[in-house]
Amino acid sequence: MTEREFSYWLCNIEGIGRVTAGRLLKRAGSAQAVYEMKEQELAGLLSAAQLKSFQRARKEKNVKQEYQMLLKRGIRFLPVSDPEYPARLQEIPDAPQGIYVRGGLPEEGTPSVAVIGARMCSEYGKQAARYFASALAAAGVQVVSGLARGIDGISQEAALDCGGRTYAVLGCGVDVCYPAENGRLFDRIPARGGIVSEYPPGTLPQARLFPPRNRIISGLSDLILVVEAREKSGTLITVDMALEQGREVFAIPGRVTDALSSGCNTLIRQGAGVAISPSALLEELGQNCRPRQMEIPSGKRTVSNCPRERNSQENRPMKEKSLKQRVAACLDFTPQTPGQLYEKMRKSGCIIPLPILMQQLLELHMEGVAGQEGGYFFRNGKN
Repeated sequence: MTEREFSYWLCNIEGIGRVTAGRLLKRAGSAQAVYEMKEQELAGLLSAAQLKSFQRARKEKNVKQEYQMLLKRGIRFLPVSDPEYPARLQEIPDAPQGIYVRGGLPEEGTPSVAVIGARMCSEYGKQAARYFASALAAAGVQVVSGLARGIDGISQEAALDCGGRTYAVLGCGVDVCYPAENGRLFDRIPARGGIVSEYPPGTLPQARLFPPRNRIISGLSDLILVVEAREKSGTLITVDMALEQGREVFAIPGRVTDALSSGCNTLIRQGAGVAISPSALLEELGQNCRPRQMEIPSGKRTVSNCPRERNSQENRPMKEKSLKQRVAACLDFTPQTPGQLYEKMRKSGCIIPLPILMQQLLELHMEGVAGQEGGYFFRNGKN
């Protein structure tokens, strides 16, 4: 048997968790050596119940057959000692003894950003998640998140939609989709990224499993972006773990009256970076903007989502005014939906894809030029 197979066996012994498995590996040096340990030596490291479970697993389990069945399902198991185990993850405190993978893993030489936030997010949070995730992915940054409803799923879907790569870290088995509403996204990710978990296939979601998985989300990332979070939010567990791991944390600011932005605003007050634009994050990562081409649903042309490249494309047919100036000129003090603004601009001879319009509106909102109430935008009276 291979070391992967021995490690798979060790990490699936009932009653032996990652701490005990780590202690055994430290003593023996490898999973194969653990498998071959004598009962007398094991008795000094395991409780009576654990020793009984260990001996039963060694006697009864057909490890090679079980591991081959795993591979046939498109699932790999990588122990912490494996050359393919992510180097970023190896460096964190309490690294998983092994991970299950469907699809691929984040490339080591490519920047990765964890985009996280509230499950019950606002329209502002949804727009911000799409905008930042799309721009980062289009610049070649890998987007990591937890496939949860709200900010997580929105950001991962946006990354895929613009041709980028995304990786989902689950609090259940890699073969279990949770929540069910993200089923289509769950099916898309392995082809353009990967699904990762430290829990065995078939493990159903449980509340106690999600906080530990957050250390893997931050561990696979170089930088954490908090889009929207309440003052006391599960998202902040990931932030705490990221800081322990030495990762940079950025937060998108929000209005002081919005409860969903209170966590982000507090993080900024405590010293987190202010995410006023994707370029601020790219600068922190030291990443040059390498645009990928986004296909617009009409199929007539492509528009890059990289801010610098996108602006150069949009400005060519609009030399007299920048695109943002044109969008701002369409705003008035009567709230309008993006669809109404799109029609208004179209009638004035300025035709742009709705997703680009949404990004411009979000930028104007962040700059204080535009106000927002729900899904309506209007000219800010103070500008």
